[in-house]
Amino acid sequence: MAVADRYGWHRDELYYLASSRHPALGYVDYPLITPSLARLDQAVFPGSLPALRLLTVLAGATIIVIAALIARELGGDRLAQALAALAVLISPMFVGANFLFQTVSFDQLVWAVACLLLIRLLRGAHPREWLLLGLVFGIGLETKYTVIGLGVAILIGLLTTNQRHQLASRWPWLGLALAIVLVLPNLAWQAGHHWDSLAYTVAHRGATDGPVFYWVQQFLLIGPQLIPLVVGGVWWLWRRDEFRAAAVTILAVELFFFVVGGKAYYPAPIYPLAYAAGCVWFVEAVRRRWIRRVAVAVAVAITLVLLPIGLPILPAKAMADSWVWKARKDFADMYGWTDLVQQVTTVYQQLPLADRTSVMILASNYGEAGALDFYGRGLPPVVSAHLTYYYWAPAHMTPSTVVIVGYSRQYLATFFGDIQQATTITNSYGLRNEEYGKSIWICRSPLVPLDQAWPRLKALD
Repeated sequence: MAVADRYGWHRDELYYLASSRHPALGYVDYPLITPSLARLDQAVFPGSLPALRLLTVLAGATIIVIAALIARELGGDRLAQALAALAVLISPMFVGANFLFQTVSFDQLVWAVACLLLIRLLRGAHPREWLLLGLVFGIGLETKYTVIGLGVAILIGLLTTNQRHQLASRWPWLGLALAIVLVLPNLAWQAGHHWDSLAYTVAHRGATDGPVFYWVQQFLLIGPQLIPLVVGGVWWLWRRDEFRAAAVTILAVELFFFVVGGKAYYPAPIYPLAYAAGCVWFVEAVRRRWIRRVAVAVAVAITLVLLPIGLPILPAKAMADSWVWKARKDFADMYGWTDLVQQVTTVYQQLPLADRTSVMILASNYGEAGALDFYGRGLPPVVSAHLTYYYWAPAHMTPSTVVIVGYSRQYLATFFGDIQQATTITNSYGLRNEEYGKSIWICRSPLVPLDQAWPRLKALD
């Protein structure tokens, strides 16, 4: 929280804010829980970036506690529990994810609770706890669809081990039914919006820079210093009949997202389970205190060295002038929004008065549109055909002049007869992020009214 507002709003956070102003049962690229949390937060602390990020920081802190509880359920002593909590605290994935307000943090929390319940059930907890697991999965499906991967992996883990007898009970299936009931509102939204979330998922399949890089990123996200814990943890689980299904679940999650072409961070919420098991193994396998202390010190030291990639601890100017933003694209996506809005505002204010009577602003992506919505003052209506923004446009759009951000001239020539470049997007730090160097256009003489062209502009990538 000490650096929560150092660089500014991330493009995704601006999109969640926009989504929170359009309450719905679903959105193209995520379900309803995260925008709903943003709406509640901003109702109390309007316009506050630290207040918004506090929610994900709290989610991350809770995962640290749950990791310790998982270690306890696995039979770990107080040292193993403390080390499990420490492992999550210093994990590159969890350091980097939980200061931004995104679905990722809440998805990680859902997975952590689900893993805790799974271990309890494998240990012999009352089968009614499958209902709790179903409730957690239902909430997860309304948070981020990737929790489906965990469900598939658990099923594989049960079917391939002696825990398959759990499936003979009615309780797992009642839990599944509960999860399906909870996701029905979102399915209703999908059915009324062309199943765009499915199309979006298909469009992003394989967006991992290739199969080799998928596994390289697993190594980096787990943390080089924590790889021995994960390997040892999976092995420890595998050697125990009651927990072998958990070992299979961890492996199946990794393979599931690899096979379906998921992004490299999708299986990352399974790490707390692996860390917890690894810490139980570590405490049992390494008896010498000095070896334990050296191992922990080295792991923490590596995390501290890498911390500028995980958290925005560098001053803004130093970040922009460094290589760090190239390693962590999220930081680049937090720069330049006020500059963009000021440039668009200047272009609009320089329009002849005759043009201002019928003008709109069209942004090429949700980050640009979100920034214009949040920072813009005195601007005409802002629309975008990107993802859920597509559905928020007015039903009737017939502007004679459109100020357009981010598209290419060649693409715009299919919609307008008069295209003039007004300026090129820059930012005060000179950071060459996704927006830097794109054009702002003034377009007139529409070949068809904007509302008729709207379906052709729709973008799900």
